[in-house]
Amino acid sequence: MSTEYRKKWIVTPDRLPMALRKCPRCGGKSGFENSGRFRVNANGRSLDVWLIYRCKSCDATWNMAIYQRVDAASLDREEYKRFLDNDIRLAAQYGSDPARFAANRVEMSAVSGDYRVQVIDTLVPCGEAGWSEVQIRLPDCLKLRVDALFAGQMEISRAKARRLCEMGLIRGQEGNVQAKDRVRDGQIFCYQFQAVCESEPSGDMVIPGNSPAEERCRLYFKQT
Repeated sequence: MSTEYRKKWIVTPDRLPMALRKCPRCGGKSGFENSGRFRVNANGRSLDVWLIYRCKSCDATWNMAIYQRVDAASLDREEYKRFLDNDIRLAAQYGSDPARFAANRVEMSAVSGDYRVQVIDTLVPCGEAGWSEVQIRLPDCLKLRVDALFAGQMEISRAKARRLCEMGLIRGQEGNVQAKDRVRDGQIFCYQFQAVCESEPSGDMVIPGNSPAEERCRLYFKQT
């Protein structure tokens, strides 16, 4: 019997969190949106790097500090080039990091809208025969329920995802989970693949545009 390996789901919100702070132009607390652009300043051997945010109401700017007075030689060359190129993915990475918001003493808005999931293979064997495993990586700003995540990824209804949680066929590595529980970064889920992918009773309402079919599930999980 072949060994099954754990998958990793990297969840990225389509809309990045805003920085919530007082706007000098608006005169009150406002949301500052990630512009996707960096400001890089060189002073001798020292470098400063900021991620530029703009007030959604008046377009005033605020710079989030990424690096301050660092030795230019210590900065990764590839990352430095990405700063200069205003790399969108790098801007999204830093703009979704709670630690970066905390270091800048600014509040991070919650995100609960649309998101994308990248599926990655790992070399970690699943711990129990007959059970598939997946580790979740997502920014703390994204509020996502267990049933919503599995319904979207496995192309099943929310009702079925809830039942599977109740039956213990979708559970956490530490034990059972509730469908309404919020997914945590780094959390590992175990699930019965066959139970998840089998056809649903006709009474269930399936997510529009999705057709839960076992073969589609199998093809999906072969992708990297």
